[in-house]
Amino acid sequence: MTSLTNLINYSLQNDMNNSNIQQEKQRFMNGLWPQKTIELSELQHVGENVFALNGIELPADDKFTSSYDQTLGINSSQRAMVKEASGETGLTNYRNYINVASNLQKPKSVVIIASSKNHQLAEIIPIVDEYISPTVFFDFAEMMADETGYQISDVRFNNAGKPRITVVYTNPNGRTHRFESGEDFMMDGFYLTWTPSNVELGHYYERLVCSNGQTVKEERKDNTVYKLSANEIHSIIGKVKNKSFFAIGVEQFGKLLKRASSSRISLAEMKRAQKILIAENVNAEKAEHLIPYAEVCSSYQNAGLYDAKKEHLMKGEGSIWDTYNVLTKFASHTTIWKPNDHRRIAIMNGAVGLLKREPDIVNYLDIY
Repeated sequence: MTSLTNLINYSLQNDMNNSNIQQEKQRFMNGLWPQKTIELSELQHVGENVFALNGIELPADDKFTSSYDQTLGINSSQRAMVKEASGETGLTNYRNYINVASNLQKPKSVVIIASSKNHQLAEIIPIVDEYISPTVFFDFAEMMADETGYQISDVRFNNAGKPRITVVYTNPNGRTHRFESGEDFMMDGFYLTWTPSNVELGHYYERLVCSNGQTVKEERKDNTVYKLSANEIHSIIGKVKNKSFFAIGVEQFGKLLKRASSSRISLAEMKRAQKILIAENVNAEKAEHLIPYAEVCSSYQNAGLYDAKKEHLMKGEGSIWDTYNVLTKFASHTTIWKPNDHRRIAIMNGAVGLLKREPDIVNYLDIY
């Protein structure tokens, strides 16, 4: 009981006052890379990694050009085929034709972002409905605290490249829930995450992982809106105020925990879990140390049983719950990133995705 009390007290001590929130907002805005919302059809490809906007040529990096193609619906094989047949000029003409043609009936808006370091175009973000400004989001985040009575306990963000903000809310009463022995959670919290194209609402859990009060923070997405009009604002606030919001969250998470604990992970699921780490630039050696996919693969290969098409039928190491714990513990406690680095949240969300996905078929090939 003492450790649970410590967990509650820790959370309450870390609530942010209005001055702290304003400081975080200012810190985010000060480091935000230059960005502009435009109609996609306004951005024309000139050649190689050079684009033109309103007659002004803008250099870009490889990642931007690739993202530009994805936004237009051009995949890598199409790009290679056109370039091989018609050269760089033909590829430029093809890009510009697709851009104009795809925007004739329904113009598409995007946010383009330039690096503050080399001044090249670095990111392009499609807008689904309306652009949501970070200033509007911060105002909404404070309104959410006032309307629900929950306290803002954390603000995390990334303002270099694709911008992202997450605001975490905790209950001042600090209620906890025990799913089973050794699985104590503070369930009564939620978070809001902003990008220029959407706002996400989700459950926030703080999990007690050992008797000294060490915790793992976890998030689970529940709802996404693509603009912040009065209707969306009232809808999100209403969801959190509804008593069933947290009750359903507890029930659903309990079912996922039980299923994951009794499900042996497959080799394919191990591969998927390792990719969650690598996608956030965790080096391959560290990712393999945490999720030993290659090692288990080798065991099957040495036994003459490996088949790339049947990885979903092969037993991996431990349960899905074990792997989930590895991912969430790393995301919470690694020292390679700053505490508010958004890669932590990305790994958390990936881990929850693994938990929510139906386990692979239980008819495994077994070499153990």
